[in-house]
Amino acid sequence: MRYFLSIFVVIVFCPFLLFAEDLIPKKLHGTWSNDCSKEEDVFIITESSYFNLYEGQDEIDEYTYFYLQFTDSKTYEDWYYLDGEIFEFKNVFMKLNNDILEVVFEELDNPDGSYDFLNNTNNTFTYAKCDNTPASLTLIFGEVLSYMNSKASLSCSNFSKNKGECFEDVFSFLDVSGNKALSNAEINRASKLLVFFSTINGQEFNEAGMFGIISSYAITPLITKVILTNFDFDNSSDLTLEEILQDRESLFDLDFNENDQIELDNQKINEQIRDFINKLQGLGSFL
Repeated sequence: MRYFLSIFVVIVFCPFLLFAEDLIPKKLHGTWSNDCSKEEDVFIITESSYFNLYEGQDEIDEYTYFYLQFTDSKTYEDWYYLDGEIFEFKNVFMKLNNDILEVVFEELDNPDGSYDFLNNTNNTFTYAKCDNTPASLTLIFGEVLSYMNSKASLSCSNFSKNKGECFEDVFSFLDVSGNKALSNAEINRASKLLVFFSTINGQEFNEAGMFGIISSYAITPLITKVILTNFDFDNSSDLTLEEILQDRESLFDLDFNENDQIELDNQKINEQIRDFINKLQGLGSFL
């Protein structure tokens, strides 16, 4: 259990551990869509990340994808390119052309140094700036979108140098009441982020699956109870930052490579978290 909770703190407090050399430029920030009156293909871009919703249809039924990528930003001529790993692409290239956002996906097998694919207009997707974020996205993924716009998503960009600042900023992000302690509701907020990162991000959903997304958040109170049971040392029914970091020695004893990047097997961790959530669902009546 301690091992799982340590992983929980790392994943929720430092999701995907952004190592930004250059922030995504402000002119790209906001909500972009191929049709702002619909919600079929939407990009939401902030300094540290981008979120994409894509709805399509195959021969059997309709489906929906949700993607969230924390990334830095690099440039090539008038293009900005971001990490495209979540899409299973090498990079995602973006640029503004008369207030229209042009997006091109670079294939994984593209030879290094070749930008010929940018000249193929058939590969270019266009998006207009929208006045508002779709209400359905805010209702379902409000916590994720808020985190994307938070100070924490930036201070956690260099975790090896900003451990303390990262944890404090994420704690402040979760501490909506500002009382220096996390209540049940505020820990539930963190639990929703955990559910998203471990079971939802990058998955395909049909209409029934969309219902599953919403219902999956019902497990968050069980996760919250487990966290309080193991970290609420003074039995106050809330958590201070000091209590959360009680095992900080083991959390900070991590190996870094030459790029100061923490080596984590995200797939293995996600499988462990999903297994843990499934067990919680079975044991819910006993908690």
